Amino acid sequence: MRCIWNCHCGRALLVSIAVLSCGFTSLLTAQARSPKARAAEPFATFHLLDRQLSMLEVQSAALRKTVDSPQTGNVNSARLARNKAVREMRQTLAKIRKMALRLRRRYRRKAFAARLFGRLQARAVSVEVGLKMLSSARTPDHAHTAASEVDKRIVTLGLQYNAITAGYAALSCTAGQWTCCEPKTLGAAASEACRWICTKQVQSCRGFAGPRAAMLK
Repeated sequence: MRCIWNCHCGRALLVSIAVLSCGFTSLLTAQARSPKARAAEPFATFHLLDRQLSMLEVQSAALRKTVDSPQTGNVNSARLARNKAVREMRQTLAKIRKMALRLRRRYRRKAFAARLFGRLQARAVSVEVGLKMLSSARTPDHAHTAASEVDKRIVTLGLQYNAITAGYAALSCTAGQWTCCEPKTLGAAASEACRWICTKQVQSCRGFAGPRAAMLK
């Protein structure tokens, strides 16, 4: 069934993202306490991004409520509530954008990774631009139109994140193997999505490498 671009579609997408990432929660928690936490990248940042995307979905629902509510009472109060919701979303988006930039810099020598994380960063900026348009809306109709556009851009952001991370939580690499994101070779977005695999030699990873499975003692 074709998905209608609205806040409910965005909610379904982001919930599915949260489910995909939960498999690595215990692994990342253990590694985050270690001095070698950086070795858990990019999965550690994926986990943080997932939390921020889930928060963005909640904030988006709150924003939509301020837009969809009947315009009764003090118009200035309604606008203040809307602007407060927009401000909170901008703060979350700033965190998402900074995380994407951090990963982009980390993998700056890997063209495929730099492109993927650059797109993720750009999608976050796009949502921020949409929120600016919503803040400047002067009429309820304009606010509804701008809010719908924000919903679409949030879904696009979620799709980009999913293109990078889908499948990583299902990996089960043996000790000593490297996790690896390789460009997908099938599908319409083949060159813009990861296929997460395990490899014995990090040099054989055609995309970019993730953390190495813990060595057996």
